[in-house]
Amino acid sequence: MVKLKSTFVLVFLLIAVGCNAGISDKNLVFVSPSDVSLLMSSESTELFGPELRTVLVDCRERAKFNKAHIPSATSIPFGHLNFKLYELDNAGVIVVSGDTFNDAVAIAMSKALMETGFKSVKTLRGGLTGWEEAGGTVITRE
Repeated sequence: MVKLKSTFVLVFLLIAVGCNAGISDKNLVFVSPSDVSLLMSSESTELFGPELRTVLVDCRERAKFNKAHIPSATSIPFGHLNFKLYELDNAGVIVVSGDTFNDAVAIAMSKALMETGFKSVKTLRGGLTGWEEAGGTVITRE
């Protein structure tokens, strides 16, 4: 009888506590280009304290970044994330930008950053395309 009770308690605890679904699409927070502009403004950085800043991360490959990117964006290709995490040490908010709407790489990067432990990760709705369509400045190199 005691063995049956302890087995029941163990199964109950595993179900109640051990069923962590992890990071999913439900955890993603999308922000508009105008929201990103506000976050990147110098006045907004005071919200997070003097040491923390908003970082705009472009997760596209370096060649695409070199052709066109949002001003003040930091290039951290998704494949290099583990080697470049140190660049995000003083980030209060991380905004991830990809190529276009529903960019799979930007979504994967946002999830990976959340899984790494970053608390305030956002994804730019529309990526570089959305930024341009909203009238945002883009640095290009031909």
